[in-house]
Amino acid sequence: MQVRQLILTASAFVIASAGPAHAQNSAPVAGDSGLQSLVAEALARNPSVAQRQAAVRAATLRIRPAGSLSDPMLTVGVMDLVLPHFEFNQSDFTEADVELSQEIPWPGALGARSGVMRAAAASARAEEGTVRRDLTTAMAVAYYRLGYTVTALETRRHQRELLDAAVQLSTTRYATGAAPQSDPLQAKLARDRLRSEALALESERVAALAAVNALRNRAPGDSVPVTSIDPAALRAGAAPQPPADSLVALALATHPRLAARRAAVDAATRTIQVERLGARPNFTLTLRYGYRPRAFTFNFPDFFSAFVGLRLPIWAWRKQNRLADAARADSTGAAAELRDAELQLSREVTEAAARVQASQQRLALLVDGVLPNARGTVESVLRSYQVGRAEFLTLLSVEDARYRAELEAVAVAADYQAQLVMLRQLTAGETQP
Repeated sequence: MQVRQLILTASAFVIASAGPAHAQNSAPVAGDSGLQSLVAEALARNPSVAQRQAAVRAATLRIRPAGSLSDPMLTVGVMDLVLPHFEFNQSDFTEADVELSQEIPWPGALGARSGVMRAAAASARAEEGTVRRDLTTAMAVAYYRLGYTVTALETRRHQRELLDAAVQLSTTRYATGAAPQSDPLQAKLARDRLRSEALALESERVAALAAVNALRNRAPGDSVPVTSIDPAALRAGAAPQPPADSLVALALATHPRLAARRAAVDAATRTIQVERLGARPNFTLTLRYGYRPRAFTFNFPDFFSAFVGLRLPIWAWRKQNRLADAARADSTGAAAELRDAELQLSREVTEAAARVQASQQRLALLVDGVLPNARGTVESVLRSYQVGRAEFLTLLSVEDARYRAELEAVAVAADYQAQLVMLRQLTAGETQP
């Protein structure tokens, strides 16, 4: 009677383990409020985002100064004071002067400088967008890895309960002479292996938690609400992806990484104009007022002077022309970098789309085929074992295969969700998952 009760207990554990551990807590990828909350917190607190925002502000503030005139020069002085006492009114050449001069660059030079700074600001804004997308992707990878470890530990706990029952069952049958000594030994060996795997999973959980907290600028051990992963629910909500070509075209049109490279090309091209205009002469307008004191009982009249100066760029072939050539080289390099970024982004989108499709197909295969077959095999072998037609080692083997299949399904589901977020960040305009 005790043996029969233990068999029924083991059967109950098998049936309980046949379904997903936390189906009620699962959420679709696009509606995962936990991940969205973590991403929002990371975007608000992460130092890399703050650094890029400061860079955008700095670049924006440089636009107006670049297009402004240089400061005027004010000169105040006296001339022809009579020595040795520096007397002010003892010579008809003595005067007090006030001079104001302003340099005026060649027409278009200020606008060209402002254009370079505007392009730099656009590049900084695009770089900020790139950082935000990369941060969102990194958070999704860490979050779903954490979700995998939490779900895997819960699945392992159910498996541990089943193996505890198996150890008790095999030990009782061995004590009654109904089973060989190898049965309880094999059950204990399987249970010890499960303990070893639990230690590795716990280490992985701690690492994933630390990664999530680092991205949101918090202490490594801070708690994070995690949604358990249900492969079956995720399989039911999976939708087909657009063709890879359309995803590549969308990424090339919207990704801020390319916007930053285009802005760099624009800045280098505008720098060519700045250097070319630097070879043109600048003008200097000077206004001068001279005060002449009364001397020798005669009141000398004051005077006013105006001058126009012209900078002669006679060394332009050694300076500005070479700087213009350097700017052309920079522009060529920036264009090549843009093309390289386009190729790299196309490759990343194609790879991400292929991984999403492969994960989706693997998930369907596991949920629709492998897991039901594994659970059915366990139930069949258990019935055979109950009537003495199957060995206990066979029962342990098929039960371990079912357990491994469930872990694989959870791992594939976690990777599928992370890759889907990555693909969205490569192709979409928003920064939220």
